[in-house]
Amino acid sequence: MKTLYAFLIFLLTVSLMTACARSDLGTLVRDDEVKQYFETATILPGLTYYYTGPEAKPDAIMALNNSFTLANERNFWIKVDISEKMLQDWNRMINNQYRIKFPYYGSIIMTPDGRNAGSWYSNYENTVIKTPDPQSIIIYTPVLRNERHPFLERF
Repeated sequence: MKTLYAFLIFLLTVSLMTACARSDLGTLVRDDEVKQYFETATILPGLTYYYTGPEAKPDAIMALNNSFTLANERNFWIKVDISEKMLQDWNRMINNQYRIKFPYYGSIIMTPDGRNAGSWYSNYENTVIKTPDPQSIIIYTPVLRNERHPFLERF
């Protein structure tokens, strides 16, 4: 019985430490309104659009708030002069309406300090988000299933 109590106290301590730990990473917060913007080819002002993956059917599309500078654009993201037609073409190729396996989700890109940095549309729900300074942001491309991340190829 003492062992059970000791184990429960240990679990409680670990869970409290985990909950109180401050993360220096941002996160993606799923949002159906963001998904709707991408799927209806709605271009929002004040955002710069990027994609990664094949141009015809991107792995991820990102709309970054113009108050941020994407620090890792050159290595991972392709900046595009977005148009309604481009979004419509991507939607036609992605065909999310009929996707059962690996559907695309819309998410808000949140910085570690809780600021809204933009929007994310992908069937990958996780990425690494860092802010080296208040105006810069680093957003990694999603890790592709059964593939090695391009960042790791350098090592």
